[in-house]
Amino acid sequence: MRRHSLLKKPLLMLYAIAGAGMLGHGLFRPILPIFARRVGATGLEVGLLTSGFMLARAITAYIIGKNIDRSGKRKIYVKIGFFCVFIIAFTYFFVNSYCGLLFLRFCQGVCSGLMWPATQIMVAEEAEKGYKTRALSLYQIFGRIGALLSRVILSLVLLITANIGLEELSSFRVVFLVGGVILFIGFIEVLFVPESKKFETKKKKSKPRYSIFLLSFVFGALLALAPISFIYLNEHYNITLLGIAILLFCLDIITMLAMYGSSHLADLIGVKKSLWIVIIPCLLTALCLPFASFFILFVILYFIMRMSISSFIPISRAYATSINTEVGSNIGTLNMMTNLGSVVGPIIGGLIYDTFPGVFKIAGYSFVALLLIPGIFLFLKKTDRIDKV
Repeated sequence: MRRHSLLKKPLLMLYAIAGAGMLGHGLFRPILPIFARRVGATGLEVGLLTSGFMLARAITAYIIGKNIDRSGKRKIYVKIGFFCVFIIAFTYFFVNSYCGLLFLRFCQGVCSGLMWPATQIMVAEEAEKGYKTRALSLYQIFGRIGALLSRVILSLVLLITANIGLEELSSFRVVFLVGGVILFIGFIEVLFVPESKKFETKKKKSKPRYSIFLLSFVFGALLALAPISFIYLNEHYNITLLGIAILLFCLDIITMLAMYGSSHLADLIGVKKSLWIVIIPCLLTALCLPFASFFILFVILYFIMRMSISSFIPISRAYATSINTEVGSNIGTLNMMTNLGSVVGPIIGGLIYDTFPGVFKIAGYSFVALLLIPGIFLFLKKTDRIDKV
């Protein structure tokens, strides 16, 4: 394996940007719901913080994807997004009302929609042929490593601020400042990223595969059901918060390995075949999840399902950059559909959890996964000429 193909300087810089972005954002994401409650938000208003963020990111991602195809620009959107997002992080320090918090969260969604479609395209275009899916996988993995590190830094900041006698809200404001500093460092990194090379291909008249967009919506919904599963583990199996945290840490490690392994396979056998290897296990495990009769079986099924969900992200992005010359539109639409799924998924999962008894409280995964079936039929309808990337 030519390791340098995945570790070229431009790619390493893009991986670092993903890590810095998730490290900074991951610092204050866990405390935002509590902060919102402290400034007077209701439960519904707390939920709107996530919904507003996701909707803003979905709409922006679609618009930016279209604009990338027209203008050919990529880096400018990443620079604007990172600049604004670190300013927003510092601005959180001064917020004292829910309305201000909701406005900043919406602006963060816009910034996220500016940055991530453009960086995903840049990673795909910088990677050499036969290494694209693995490069996109490493991009996602570095982001997850940043998210893991954010939990450690958050714990340290809260521990230090508590020991020096700061009140809870003051401690949260310190976290916002630390997150702003990290995001500022990410912005500095962006300034040194070289301009992305663009594909020199003739315009095609073929339409994109709409099945991949439907699948992206479903996988986005499944990914966003994670909080429901945490509640289920706690209430149905009596797993403590510490136990759930340990399970999540193990899951993060395993999913990163699975993500890279499936991406390697996609580069070898083609993204279309690899998508089947991801979709079928996800569908089967999600349908079987409510029927897991004991804890170990539930964990095994849950881990396989989450590995499949995580593996879909880099493979689908590699696929979207190969089936049509309108790369920006494809990536932008994929990000939009994933985020829309993230809005709808928790609503479905929450309603089912509140309505059904016992083991069927977790059937939100099964219900959402059923939507994979029409996606599979659409996917079978047409065969693409481009498979390996």
